[in-house]
Amino acid sequence: MKKWIITQTLKSMFGSKKFLYTIAAILIKLLSDNLGVDPDTAQSLVYSIMALVLGQGIADINKK
Repeated sequence: MKKWIITQTLKSMFGSKKFLYTIAAILIKLLSDNLGVDPDTAQSLVYSIMALVLGQGIADINKK
């Protein structure tokens, strides 16, 4: 039962656009120095992703 709950939770998390966008933002922030990305560019990307998460949240609210 516990394994089923964990599996279902992971499926719903990885099926969520908001979750994937958030993971992408975290990776950009963590890897920007290693990839040679300018800090201002990395911050702009993170802000853009935050806007996507907000927009997706609004879209999800309107689905219900």
